[in-house]
Amino acid sequence: MGAGWGGVISPGEPGGFVTGFGSDMLKLGPVKLSHDGSIQGYTGYLSKPYHVPPGDDPTYRGYPATSREELTKRVVELHKAGYQIAIHGNGDAAIDDILYAYRKAQELYPRKDARHRIEHSQMARLDQLDEMKKLGVTPSYFVSHTFFWGDQHRDQFMGPERAAMMSPLKSSIDRGIKFSIHLDTHITPMDPMQAVWSAVNRISRSGQVIGPDQRITPLQALRAVTSDAAWQNFEENEKGSIEQGKFADFVVLEDDPLTIDPLKIKDIKVLKTIVNDKVIYEK
Repeated sequence: MGAGWGGVISPGEPGGFVTGFGSDMLKLGPVKLSHDGSIQGYTGYLSKPYHVPPGDDPTYRGYPATSREELTKRVVELHKAGYQIAIHGNGDAAIDDILYAYRKAQELYPRKDARHRIEHSQMARLDQLDEMKKLGVTPSYFVSHTFFWGDQHRDQFMGPERAAMMSPLKSSIDRGIKFSIHLDTHITPMDPMQAVWSAVNRISRSGQVIGPDQRITPLQALRAVTSDAAWQNFEENEKGSIEQGKFADFVVLEDDPLTIDPLKIKDIKVLKTIVNDKVIYEK
């Protein structure tokens, strides 16, 4: 698109497909909505009660930001207008509502390759992953939950069985679902290598592995913060990998995350950062 301001609207569908307004450095992405809060804040919306509920209500399972009907109405309007949509959903009941809304939008106004997103997707169930695959929905996982709150999720919020399935990266890969992994600054430090480390190791603050079956390889984790993240934003032809014709945006690391001891990935330092073929940081 170049450095000027503009956008892309694809004809042939209701409202077209709107994306990319802005420049190579800053552009409009998906429309962001929120449908619940956080598990650790007892505001994530679950289908079953919290393991140790707050207060004296043993049936407490959080709550949605709005009704399923209102969410669906907003999603259908945005989908019809051609926008990509990203909805914050941590609890599995919130994800149920989000998938319902995306499904209704596609039934009313079919659109190929919309790449609608679910942000965090923390407690996504396996049947919900199957539905994401069917609908072409792509999750972005906050997998560092396994470190920052993994012990509390296991012992307090979710219980051992559900906590082991938080951020189900391996199950997503098994289904051919592309996803990204992210950090939620300022809630957590912005440290991509820590996110990669968590995806590979899933180690909590106490040193326990939270859900060993959902660990992925270093290469798969690196793809989730590079090429698959670029794809999620419709930027796979511009960035996400180092090859001819793409932006010269990359970092030089002091060690190889593919061969180093996986437990040391989070300690790898950035030696140099190149953006648009210019060195903007050098250690």
